[in-house]
Amino acid sequence: MSAIRPAPCIFSTARRRVRCGARGLHRAAVRAREISVAWIALVCAVAASAETPTRVTFVPLSNSVVRVEAARTDGTLSVGSGVTVAPSVVVTNCHVIRGAPAVRVSGLGRLWEATEQHADTLHDLCFLRVPTWRGNPVVLGSADNLREAQPVAALGYSGGTSISLKLGHVLALHSLDLGRIIESDTAFTSGASGGGLFDANGTLVGVLTFRDRAKGSSFYSLPVEWIRDRLPQENQWSTLDALGGERPFWQGNTDTLPYFMRANILETQGRWRALLEVADRWSSSFPQESEALVVRGRALQELEGPSAAAAAFTEALRLAPDSPAAWYGLAMAYEALGDGPAVQRARARLDLLDGDLAAQLEGELARSKHSRETDSGSGRVSNLPFSGDQAAGRR
Repeated sequence: MSAIRPAPCIFSTARRRVRCGARGLHRAAVRAREISVAWIALVCAVAASAETPTRVTFVPLSNSVVRVEAARTDGTLSVGSGVTVAPSVVVTNCHVIRGAPAVRVSGLGRLWEATEQHADTLHDLCFLRVPTWRGNPVVLGSADNLREAQPVAALGYSGGTSISLKLGHVLALHSLDLGRIIESDTAFTSGASGGGLFDANGTLVGVLTFRDRAKGSSFYSLPVEWIRDRLPQENQWSTLDALGGERPFWQGNTDTLPYFMRANILETQGRWRALLEVADRWSSSFPQESEALVVRGRALQELEGPSAAAAAFTEALRLAPDSPAAWYGLAMAYEALGDGPAVQRARARLDLLDGDLAAQLEGELARSKHSRETDSGSGRVSNLPFSGDQAAGRR
């Protein structure tokens, strides 16, 4: 397979005259390459710094993210977070206010009563009308425009006490119901549910919602597109009352969970045959989703070996040429096949897309090399399978 040619930075420079002749042309070519490299480095550095979150960016947003207190009928107090998305309108997770006939938000040094609500319990998005609340609405961004490894920031009341800011990166984007669930490493706890996930410019891209307890380092946010599509019209509000309704999609039985969640569970458990079956059903139901093929590749690496896995990862890259997870899997498959040049091409591409994942790949390749040398010295033969630990790492 030939590597897909990257184009991370584009720039142009003014032309200048050079002396003719072979030596002059050679010097000019060398100088042009030096200038090109310097400009690429400068432009890429500026682009990177422009999208790197700084804590200063999020100071004004602390007046838009609120603490949500829901007094339930059983006498317990549920505490979460919320984000101001329109004048006097706060969005939070429905699981935060479920069963609560009285809800207040805390912000700007005092408590404010919510009087009306609008709920989509399946998607775990609830809107609260707080008539006297004067917090500034945030700018709604786009989860569709995010990419893996992009910096993001989580802002919410972790632990339910004080507001906290966590910086991290997008790990994966999972298609669901005309949106993309954002998986990131921006750690948050239960009190931050309903808080905001922001990009480096401080625009809202998601709502902090749930975490994967098995993996430990993956945290999930609902896409801002769901908020924009569900902002209630005037005739959609209802008087605040104890909320019931269906459970959110992420709290369902295993066989009703979204495909990406079922795959995570099976991969963590090392149930490769079941994982392959889920990946095949997923790919059949959603043939344009590259993630299903990446999952298929991981299962095949364990069940049938690197050749079958490489084919699945290659097909995933046909659908999504910039998928870091697919390039990572392809590099590991080529490593198991002993195809050094192909490994280097995949590694170079991954380094452009996700530096952290590329560093993880370097570690895996070093361990594979050591294992291969050890097996060679002892006379054993190893096909270096793509282990469950490797598959469950950062993607």
